[in-house]
Amino acid sequence: MIQNLTAVNLFKAIPEDDCVKVMPLFKSRSFKKNHTLIFENERSNDDIYIIRSGIAKVYRIQQDQELIFNFHLPGDVVGEVEAICGGATNYRLASVEAVEPIVAWVIAGSDFRHIMDAYPIVWKNAYLVLAERLKVMNRKIRSLAFDDLRTQTANLLLDLYDNCGVNQGNERLINLKVTQGLLADLLGVTRESVSKIMNEFKRDRVIEMRQKFIYILDMAQLDHLCVNSDPESRRWHS
Repeated sequence: MIQNLTAVNLFKAIPEDDCVKVMPLFKSRSFKKNHTLIFENERSNDDIYIIRSGIAKVYRIQQDQELIFNFHLPGDVVGEVEAICGGATNYRLASVEAVEPIVAWVIAGSDFRHIMDAYPIVWKNAYLVLAERLKVMNRKIRSLAFDDLRTQTANLLLDLYDNCGVNQGNERLINLKVTQGLLADLLGVTRESVSKIMNEFKRDRVIEMRQKFIYILDMAQLDHLCVNSDPESRRWHS
């Protein structure tokens, strides 16, 4: 566990000998698919989750419309913002749900703050992680404001590939089951709008769908559509 803990960006600067002292603060827990780890506006819980396996989505619901911000993957830290802020009036900014079964380490917010006080480098690491996430969010906001839906969808497909993609020979697979409803929730638009764009991409042989998995057939065309985007801001996780 020590080596795995130091591999997490927030804690990588803690000496391995000192990790022995903090290890008992981390509890291993398993969560089933569709389990909600964090509820939006929740005030009674500021636990932090470090995902060891599985995928979680971060989302908010407004008037029965779900808007997905991003996904958290193995190695990601979830819920640290609220733990850093602390205080009885603090609340969760969004909900977090298991997209597939998850195994995670869980640490109480108060224990996390003690670690930060004992090892100030963790404060710096947390700041850097939050700064990277802000860059990603700024790019998404810019795209939503200025890009048409075709470009937004292309950007999203590249985001998904950069974060969940694997190469299978000459094929590029987004290794996450993606429905048109999920894409619509990520873009904040209707399923019908996304369906039209995805059908165009399939017709033009830019992508191919196989059992709810997306294969990118023409990466150059997707890159061309996203010519004004910032590729360094595609990574969703630390």
